[in-house]
Amino acid sequence: MNTFYGKSHILHDVGMEVRAGEVTALLGRNGAGKSSTFKSIMGLAPTASGTVRFDGKLISGLTPEQIARAGIGLVPQGRRLFPGLTVAENLRLGGLSRGGGKAARAPNTGGNASGAGVHWDQERIFSYFPRIRDKLGTNADLLSGGEQQMVAIARALSGNVKLLMLDEPFEGLAPAVVEEVFKSLDQLRGEIAILVIEHDLDLVLALADRAYVLDRGHVSHTGPAEPLLRDIEFRKQVLWM
Repeated sequence: MNTFYGKSHILHDVGMEVRAGEVTALLGRNGAGKSSTFKSIMGLAPTASGTVRFDGKLISGLTPEQIARAGIGLVPQGRRLFPGLTVAENLRLGGLSRGGGKAARAPNTGGNASGAGVHWDQERIFSYFPRIRDKLGTNADLLSGGEQQMVAIARALSGNVKLLMLDEPFEGLAPAVVEEVFKSLDQLRGEIAILVIEHDLDLVLALADRAYVLDRGHVSHTGPAEPLLRDIEFRKQVLWM
């Protein structure tokens, strides 16, 4: 796909594949085009050419709301919870965007209807993020940074989701919380596909199965994550960092 911001060509023939049951890392320096790739997938930055397919269906040209209902959950950088609302209210809003609850279990009657993916009700979410069970009545802005990140992931999962996209999920978290979130994401791979942007390379490469590297809007490398994790010199060659 190719994406422009005005006359600026941001993404140049970017192609990638995210597989079910895997964690795929999207790596690169600041300004490489990582967040723009997420925005293009979600319809927030419409592509000028190229196609995006999800679960065999064309989603290019759909609105962000339709793409979310198709089964893609996005956790943006900075979490972006609704601060005046409780944890429970934030989770309900996430479910509404995908026809959560009874609507999410209805048959898929059209290309944009919900129904694909795992149905993530609250009990299922609590099995991965038990800490937020006791915070349902708390306003989101009163939570710790780690708790806010867990709620942001839980909100993205609410409803029917097959692909979870995370932009800097470990940013600003205490080491103990990083370990907790890492463990939850590692367990989630068995249920859904995960695409993640993260600057902590040791962390994300330990989590990921495969990695794509962007350099000034071009895919400069693709391959398994383990060689980048184990071989620091190879990592420097590939990532220039």
